[in-house]
Amino acid sequence: MSIHPEKPPGVKLVAALMAPTEEQIESALAALSPEYGTVDLSSPTFLFAHSDYYEEEMGQRLIKRFCSFSGLVDPEEIVDLKLKAIEHERRTLVEGTLRRTVNVDPGYLDRMKLVLTTTKDAYHRVYLSRGIYADVELVYRSGDFAFLEWTFPDYRETSARSFFRQVREKYLAELRSGT
Repeated sequence: MSIHPEKPPGVKLVAALMAPTEEQIESALAALSPEYGTVDLSSPTFLFAHSDYYEEEMGQRLIKRFCSFSGLVDPEEIVDLKLKAIEHERRTLVEGTLRRTVNVDPGYLDRMKLVLTTTKDAYHRVYLSRGIYADVELVYRSGDFAFLEWTFPDYRETSARSFFRQVREKYLAELRSGT
C-alpha cells in the first residue's frame, strides 16, 4: 500500500451538446475550442426524444451530439471546463430570458468509465468543487460499456455506447503515444 497518492494519467475530454439547431451546436463548439481544443470524434446528431426535461426551457424539437477532443487533459481540469460551458450557456441565453439556446455537458473518459459533470446533486454524485459534481454514466467491463441504474436514457443507447467505445480506443492510443 502506498501512502503517497499518485497523479492519475490524462483523460479524454468529451462533451454532449444539445440545442434546437445544428448551427447552435457548431457555434458552441467554436466558442469553446480555445479551452476544449479541436473535435477529433463526433457522433451523428440525433433527435433528443429521451426526456421532456428541457422542453419548457429550450423547446420541443432538440437535437444532440456527443464529441471528444484532441489530446488528453488532467482530470482536475474538468471543473474549470464545466464552468466554461456554463459561462457559454449564459452568454447565449435567449435575449431577456433565462432560457438556454444550447446545453453543454462536458465530462471525461478514461480506461474504466465515462464521467459527466453537473451542477445537480444526487445520491450517486460526488462533489468536486465550486458547485460541480461528478456523475459516472458508463463503466467499461468485459469488453464493453455498461450502464448503471441512473445512467441517462440516451447514454444507454447502443449507438452512444458504440461511440464511446471509439473514443476509448482513441484515448488508449493517445495514452500509449503520450499525446
